[in-house]
Amino acid sequence: MKTTLSILKIFCTLLLLSASINFFEKLYKVIHHIVYGGSRIKVFKLEIPESFHDEYYHLLNFIALALVLYFIYLILEFRKVIFKFSKNSVFTQENSQRLRKVGRGLVIYGSIILCITIILGLAIDGSNSGINANSNPAFSIGYIFGYTIGASISKVLPIFVVALFVQFISFLVVKGNVLQEENDLTI
Repeated sequence: MKTTLSILKIFCTLLLLSASINFFEKLYKVIHHIVYGGSRIKVFKLEIPESFHDEYYHLLNFIALALVLYFIYLILEFRKVIFKFSKNSVFTQENSQRLRKVGRGLVIYGSIILCITIILGLAIDGSNSGINANSNPAFSIGYIFGYTIGASISKVLPIFVVALFVQFISFLVVKGNVLQEENDLTI
């Protein structure tokens, strides 16, 4: 158990470090684009066309940066739980609340990314599709809509799976806390 928790601590620390580096890298590129202009970076793993106004591009980047900060906060909360686990303080109300907060936070994080990716994907693909009066617009719009939703869901599905797993662990910690309190009362 100690080895597993040590590996999990290292994993959380590396994930936190990676997310922090990602945040500062994106922040630098956004500031560089605001000051000097130049090429645009991908936002939510989507290439933003040059036809989009710079204000929208910057707004999307700041939303992405805020989401990365929120993700860093969730990692820090999860890391606190792992450190409590390593101190043999497993079945506590505090750990359960933190795990529940992380699970709900991941659902919120994934939902926001899903909505933005769908809307942005439809806006980008709709403007690039070249739908005209001679083509079949129903087929084109339906295909673009289905493809965009499918691609967006495939991007955030792992986030929802991890969120459900963390929620399940939170449920187990609550039940373990109840059993531990009952055991302490009978002794």
